[in-house]
Amino acid sequence: MVFESPLDVRLACRANELQGFASRALPGYLCVNVAFLDVDYADDFEAFCRANPKPCPLIARLDSGQADAPDYAQDLDIRTDLGSYDIVRHGEVTEQRRDIVDLFDDRTVSFLIGSSVSFDGLLRDKGYPAAFGPTIQLTEQPCEPVGPFKGNIAVTIRAFDPSMVDDVWEFTSHFPGCHGAPVGKNNADELGIPELNVNMNGQLFEVPDGTDRLYWACGITPRIVAEQAKLPFMISYTPGHAMITDIPTESLYRD
Repeated sequence: MVFESPLDVRLACRANELQGFASRALPGYLCVNVAFLDVDYADDFEAFCRANPKPCPLIARLDSGQADAPDYAQDLDIRTDLGSYDIVRHGEVTEQRRDIVDLFDDRTVSFLIGSSVSFDGLLRDKGYPAAFGPTIQLTEQPCEPVGPFKGNIAVTIRAFDPSMVDDVWEFTSHFPGCHGAPVGKNNADELGIPELNVNMNGQLFEVPDGTDRLYWACGITPRIVAEQAKLPFMISYTPGHAMITDIPTESLYRD
């Protein structure tokens, strides 16, 4: 399918017609990971994101029961416009859904968290294509705990030709809303990544020889932390299914 606007992508999600991921359907736009929590946990979750801005760049907290976000996405229905939702009960994913209309109520608070996939298209356009990635790995680097929320940072790994690394590092540093600069280069041991070539789902991957591994803090971190808090109930985007907004990624550039 060919899309002319982010709204077209979201409408395809709403109609269950999108093949693949929204974040790859139309490059160049801010994509956000979304977490849905009961209002009783919302203040602590927001405070956790504020205390850990690198892995959890909070773009917006919506009001309880709010399903639109006109400042970020035209005609949004956040209950239907992600490609896939995970239903999490007491820390376990119990099902995946294409919409959450019957689970969303006036106590539901939605959080939009920036994703580094937002700048993948810009990197390609600037001549810095990743030789590998992105994929997600877990680390042993702790977050700053807040209330029931505590855990370790997850990272997104991409590999680049060494000649590109300094430029990629400098360019992405200007996008703090999308995690900013990497948290390291070829430093899996320092980050505490238990298995060098295994992602968070236990799948093996292969990085091309002669490339450098760059690690970005990953926006799945707050979802993992919320799972580990074993909340009675929460909803999350399914990993990979970040929501596309109408905000051009380049507009987020900060000096």
